[in-house]
Amino acid sequence: MLLSWLVAGMALCMQAQQTAVKMVADGHYQGARQQFERFLDNADEGEKGYEEAQALSLVCDYVLGAPATADRLGEWTEENPLSQYAEVLRVFRRNLLVKEQRFDEALESFFEDEAKGISIETPLPYPLTGLSDEAYAYQNVIYRLAGDKLYDEGNYEKALGYLEAGEKTRTSQYKLGMCYYNMGRFDAAYNTLVESASIDQDEMAQNAWLHAGIAALQLNKKSEAQKAFLNASQMNQNPALREQALYDYALTLHEQSAATTVSVMEQFLKEFPTSKYATSVSQCLTEVYMQKKDYSKALSAINKVQTPNSDTQADKQKVLYNLAFQELNMKHLQDALTYATQAVALGKQDIEAYAESYYIKGDCDYQLGNYAQAANDLTTALNLGQQTPNRKLKNNDYALYTLGYAQFKQQKYNAAIEQFQKITAMSDNTSTVKSMKADAYNRIGDCYLNMRNYGESNANYELAKKTYYGLGDYSMLQQAYIEGLNDNYDKKIQMIEQMLAEYPGSSLTAKALYEQGRAYVLSGKEDEASAIFSSISRRFPQSEYAQKAREEIVNMATNIAIQDSIAAAQDSIANEAAKAPVVAAQNLYNAGQYQQAEQVLNKAIDEGIGKPYWLAKAFILMSDIYRAEGRLVEAKQTLESLKANYKENDDVQTLIEERLRLE
Repeated sequence: MLLSWLVAGMALCMQAQQTAVKMVADGHYQGARQQFERFLDNADEGEKGYEEAQALSLVCDYVLGAPATADRLGEWTEENPLSQYAEVLRVFRRNLLVKEQRFDEALESFFEDEAKGISIETPLPYPLTGLSDEAYAYQNVIYRLAGDKLYDEGNYEKALGYLEAGEKTRTSQYKLGMCYYNMGRFDAAYNTLVESASIDQDEMAQNAWLHAGIAALQLNKKSEAQKAFLNASQMNQNPALREQALYDYALTLHEQSAATTVSVMEQFLKEFPTSKYATSVSQCLTEVYMQKKDYSKALSAINKVQTPNSDTQADKQKVLYNLAFQELNMKHLQDALTYATQAVALGKQDIEAYAESYYIKGDCDYQLGNYAQAANDLTTALNLGQQTPNRKLKNNDYALYTLGYAQFKQQKYNAAIEQFQKITAMSDNTSTVKSMKADAYNRIGDCYLNMRNYGESNANYELAKKTYYGLGDYSMLQQAYIEGLNDNYDKKIQMIEQMLAEYPGSSLTAKALYEQGRAYVLSGKEDEASAIFSSISRRFPQSEYAQKAREEIVNMATNIAIQDSIAAAQDSIANEAAKAPVVAAQNLYNAGQYQQAEQVLNKAIDEGIGKPYWLAKAFILMSDIYRAEGRLVEAKQTLESLKANYKENDDVQTLIEERLRLE
């Protein structure tokens, strides 16, 4: 009888439990709670349905708002982690924690579930399917809280996903925008930060506007950036943010060359005179003036800086360089030289401006006739140019070119050749470069001509004409001149005729005709010479060669008149005339005045030493001068050339051999 009663009781309990489950499914939580309580009071803990009854009883308490339910849910899920209801009860517990503003506990639970792979999207088991909306009710809040916490911890990448999916508040939108910003997603950052900043006028909005501006700059949206910086700069909630925003606003104006740039920069310096950006703003003001090419005002602005740092000094050097360049272009050489010298005095503040200032200084020195100083400055400029970002001067080719001329003017022919050969080695083939290269070949030819190396001289004149035909008239005239030096007067005459035929409009026509007339004179063809000289006077009456031509005509007439009467004495006079410059040069050489001695010999040789013996003695003395100056290669070349060409049987050959042995 007792056993039957127990069985019947158990059946009634199970029936009550099952009824309660159905009541939960139907949403009758109050009744279900009472049935579960009756069942739990009469059932044993291990009995079938006991765990389910506990879980669903807690669900009813959750729905009915029973006190302390969150804590009881936490205890139960810890004790029954494998229950089919464990996950959903953890979700309900989190919801309660959020409702009770126990956010830290809610987030701790959420992150634990995330770590275990327990998702809020877990399907609800029967009989809880009707509570799906309730389960998801606080999902976006939890996501927002999770995003906020991760953002505050600096974990922007992980915070981003939660903030995107979570509840949208002004603060969460600000943090979402800053996540985008910190992850380099500037387009999304700009839009989100502007949205959050537009709601209120507080420090968060000020910071949002500032970073929205920076994001816009990254997107090259300069107009949007400018507006954002302006908004941030007009808010006074945080002075440091205002300082940064006003600085950035000034920079955007500066980049756009806006009319208000100068006034905003002056406003910044007035409000924040001790700012770390003050020097930068001063530099920008200088840049504004430089963009307008108002270098004088730029220099004045820089000079107002009381304690200029290295950047300010670099700006000053750039301004001085530009002033020097400006003055150089206007041919104000002394002013250009003054500015360039001041720029050089600042040292390596800005390596490019430093190097280019040396170039301008050298160019000015050259044009002012200070050839030695020009050579030093240009050499320094070229060396410094190798330290610049482009590894050479902006005007590198012109610096080489001018350096070559400076060496040439000092009669340092080997040094000049070295520089001019760098010009001829340039790979560019523009018309300008070809002209420069051709001129360099002509100058190399001139160097070799002055060194009496006629073979190399001729070869370079030929290259000049091939490189740029427009300069070939000079090349051909110099080649003709060499023929005259070699006493090939007919060849000289022929080459000049060819040059005049090829270049009928040449600016060298008067000079060419004069040289042709001289060739006729030296070859004894006075009539032809007279005709040429007369044509020069008619065609080029203002030319220096017209006067020379007239003098030549007078000389020829005089020579013809007295030729017969002085024939006997002429040879003696010619001999003395040929001897005189050689003796004079020898005396200068003996006194150690080598350069003056060389000049005397060059002048005599150019004008013609009428006696082969004294011409040979002149070249021997020239080799002695070269050796004394350490120009051994030139000395040897001079002697070998003389040995090959001098055919007389006298002491010259002995003198040549003695000196060659010294080589």
